[in-house]
Amino acid sequence: MEYHWIILLLPAFFARSHGSCGAPPRLDFAGLDPEFIDKDNFPLDARVNYTCRPGFIKIPGTQNFITCLSGSTWSTPQTFCQRRQCPSPTDIPNGKMEITDTLFGSRVNYTCDLGYRMLTKRNYIECQADGTWSTPVPVCEVQVCPPPDAIPDGRYDPDEEEYNYQAAIKYSCLNNKATLIGESTLSCTAYGNWSSDPPRCKVVECLNPDVKNARKISGFIGPYILNSAVRFECLPGFIMDGEPFVRCNVSDQWEPPLPTCRSSATTRSPTTTTKVKETEKEGIVTQSPATTKTTNTVSNNSSPATTKKKETETGDGSNVGAIVGGVIGGIFGILLAAFICVWWFKRKGGDYVAGKKHDGGTSASHQTTVEHCDMTQIDAQETH
Repeated sequence: MEYHWIILLLPAFFARSHGSCGAPPRLDFAGLDPEFIDKDNFPLDARVNYTCRPGFIKIPGTQNFITCLSGSTWSTPQTFCQRRQCPSPTDIPNGKMEITDTLFGSRVNYTCDLGYRMLTKRNYIECQADGTWSTPVPVCEVQVCPPPDAIPDGRYDPDEEEYNYQAAIKYSCLNNKATLIGESTLSCTAYGNWSSDPPRCKVVECLNPDVKNARKISGFIGPYILNSAVRFECLPGFIMDGEPFVRCNVSDQWEPPLPTCRSSATTRSPTTTTKVKETEKEGIVTQSPATTKTTNTVSNNSSPATTKKKETETGDGSNVGAIVGGVIGGIFGILLAAFICVWWFKRKGGDYVAGKKHDGGTSASHQTTVEHCDMTQIDAQETH
C-alpha cells in the first residue's frame, strides 16, 4: 500500500525536477491576469501575463509577461507600468500651493495669503487613479471683521455691516469737553478681529496748579485736560523739592505730584531725640530735651524761709506732694524761728514792756532799746 502512494507522486516529482515553476511573483504596479491567479504550478516555458493596476498605465514597447525557466525560476519582469499623471493644478488667487509632482497618489497643499481665509474645509487636492484631481482647487476669500462695539457718548466712522481685512475705523466723542481714552483708530486684523478694545469717552480736567513761592514758565492758562503740562520755577531765594514738570493724567491728578519751594535759608536736618539715663540708689531718673528736672542746691547756712523751691516738671503726680510738703515745711520753720526768738528774748533777763526795762532802784525814765532778734543767731541755734 505504501509503495502505491510513492508511485503516484513520482510523476509530479519528476516534472518539478525537470523545470516546473511555482506561483508567479507579485508586482506593485501590475496584477496577474485572472486565469493565472489561482495556479501555483507552471511547466517549463510557461508564460503568464500581467495587467497594470489602477492608477498605472502601460509603458509603450515593454513586455507585460514573465516566463518559467529551467531550474524552476521565473524570468525577471520589466517595469512595464508607470503611474498615471494628473494635469497641472492651477494657482489660486490670494493663495499659494505646495506641490511635489502630479502623479497618481500625489497631494497638492494650498495656503491663503495673510488676511484671507479658505472657504473649503480641505486645503489640499489629490491625484486620483483616473488621472483627475479629487476636488476643485480651494478658494481664498478676504478676511472679514464684524462691526465694532459702540461706546457711550461716542461714535465711529465709517459705519458699515462688515469690514474687510485692513479696513480702519475712527472713534470720536460727542461731548467736546470729553477726551478719548484708548486707541482712537482700530483696524481689522488678518484673524477677523479688531486690533484693540474700543476706547471710552471721559471728561478729564485737573485743578489749576498752584505752588507757593513759585511761578509757571509754561502751561499758564487752563483748562487743564488730559496730558496738559505745566512747568514751574521757584522764586529767587527758594529751592524746589520735587519735579518741576507735571502732567494731567486720566485720573484728574497731576503726575508727578506738585513740587514745593522752600526758603534757601532753611536747612533740613533729621530730628534727633537724646535720652540720658541717670541711675541713682533710690531709682532711675530719665532726662531728655523735652522734659528737664532742675534742682537748686540749698546751703546749710541759708534760712528755710529763703530756700528756693525746686523746679519740677509738669505732668508728674509727685510734684503736688512736693509743693504741699514745701509749704508745710516753710510754715513750720517760721513758727520754730518765732519760738526760738521768744525763748532767747526771755533768757536775756528782762521784762520788756512797750520797749522799757524796769530794774529795782533804777529811774523809770531810763530807757533801754529793745534788742531785736538776730535771725542769723536763730538759724545757728536752730541748726544746733
